[in-house]
Parts: sequence; structure tokens; C-alpha cells
Amino acid sequence: MLERLKICLVGPRGAGKSSLLASLVDCVMQSAYGYPPQLRPALQPITRLEFEDGTPAASKFEILENLVSDYERLRGEFAAGGAPTPAFDVHDYHFRLTLNGDPDPKAKTRHLIEIADASGDFAAPSAAAQAPTFSAKEKFAAKLLGADAIVLVLPLARLEDSAFAPDLARLLERLAQAKDRKAKRFIVAFSRYEKLFVQFGPAAFTYACDPAVALHVVRRAVQSAPWLDVLRRLEGLEPDTKTRLTVVSAFGFVKNFQNPNWDPHQAGECRFRRAGLNGAQAYAEFWRPFLTAEPILCAALDQSSAFTFSFAQVDGGEG
Repeated sequence: MLERLKICLVGPRGAGKSSLLASLVDCVMQSAYGYPPQLRPALQPITRLEFEDGTPAASKFEILENLVSDYERLRGEFAAGGAPTPAFDVHDYHFRLTLNGDPDPKAKTRHLIEIADASGDFAAPSAAAQAPTFSAKEKFAAKLLGADAIVLVLPLARLEDSAFAPDLARLLERLAQAKDRKAKRFIVAFSRYEKLFVQFGPAAFTYACDPAVALHVVRRAVQSAPWLDVLRRLEGLEPDTKTRLTVVSAFGFVKNFQNPNWDPHQAGECRFRRAGLNGAQAYAEFWRPFLTAEPILCAALDQSSAFTFSFAQVDGGEG
């Protein structure tokens, strides 16, 4: 059985939306998620043509595609240090999700997914950013309203003092009231989870892998962002709408050593790598991305994992 669905990533500039995407396939490949092992998901990047199922418009588009896919380019940029999505731009990425071990014969085992990665300036315009063009706003609105699921990416920071909070609050309010909104699944992903464990050394990964620790982190983050209550109210008004909250770590942890993957000997935000190697290979041997598959699998499968929490769990009503 095949399901085709669209997901839109939303969040402020620098929150980690593109990093989440760039580490997504590796996270699934390394089974660094909280879903049961018997699910056995596999995720492969595909072309727009495959997602669109060979429509004439898609065929014309594919002729113009480069030999290096947009997703491979994104992964390369992430390995090289990353770069924010250009202001008021939206990039589409396409994937095939296959469940190789789903025990339920009635469940959909194949999914074709389109993920729209929108510049953070749409959600929270910076003071230096120029006003978007009408076509840019129209494209973002179409992606947002046409998405089957929306993933809101927020950095684990002092959210109550964040400059982007008022803009995101207004966007969520308008989205909740939009009559032509298609999305019934909302996933809030708090990024940079690994930064909380920089003082834990080799014990960092052990603590990060505890769902109770993740729930505590999510609970504290929700308490500092009361404007997320619009999603809580939306669940009450629309019983078929579901919100889940989780944590993600695109930089992840160092294999074998278990510490957060931040190299203190490099300037800026750099991952550990072996001297003398460059590019993706330089990072792959040490890099274990963590839980970046969680929001996408939750959005696609409508299934919670050990690290995706409902408002009831965050409020303390469920274990």
C-alpha cells in the first residue's frame, strides 16, 4: 500500500531545519530513533518525478535537474559547516519511506514524502531582511496550507525571551484559523538537544537516550513558550488534529566516545573529524545523528515513539 504526503518545515532562521533534513537519512540508517526495532524503516531520496508519479509537468522539470541531487548538495553543505536557506526561499526534497518490518498487514508500508524546507524569514522576519515578493509569499502559503503535516523546529533556548516568538505566535494563530488548512498533524521539534549534555562527557549519550530526560526537556521548553498553547487549543476544537513534541540533535554524538559531537578545538560550531580527511567521509566515522528522524516518521506514520510526547504527557497526565 502506498501513501503520498507533504510535510512543511517551519521555524525561525538558524533553528536547524536544514540540518535536521541533512541528517535525516543517516539517522534512519543508523537506527538512531525511538521507534521499535521491528518497524525497520528505510528512507531513500528520490526525484520529484517519482513523487509526482511521472506527470508531464514533472517530466519537463526533471530534464532541468542537475546530476547531483538537491539533497546530496544539502548533505555536502552540512558536512562542510552548513549554510542557512536563502531569505524567503523554499526548497523541496523528496523521499521514499519503506517499512520493512511493520507487523500490521493493513498498515501502509510505503510512503512517498515531499518535505518543504522554508526559510526562517517567512516565519520570523529579521530586521535586516527585505520584504518578500508576492510570489515568494504565495509559494510559502501554498506549501503551508497544502501540507498534510507541519513540523515546527525551535532551538532549545530561552524561548520566552526569543525575538522570534511574537511572529511565530501570530503565524500559528492564523494557521489554526485558516479554513483551507489541510494539516491535521503538528510536530514541534526542539533542536540542539546535544548542547544540554556538553558537560557530561562519555555519559552524555546515556542521559540523552533516556525518554524521561527528553520529556523533562520538552516540558521545560513548553513552559517557556506559552504561545504553543494554540496547538493545544486546536486539538480541543478539532478532535482529528494531533500534536506531538520531541527533541532532535542533528550534530548528535561521537560514536564510541558517546560525548556530544562538538569539537572545542575548532572555531564556531564544528563536528569532530579525523585529521587529513575532508567532506562527508571526514565526519561519518564519528557522527551519530540523534532523533532527527523522529518528527518526519511521526508526521508520516501518525505513530508516536518513545521520544514523541503528547500535551497530556507533557502536562503530566500520561506516563
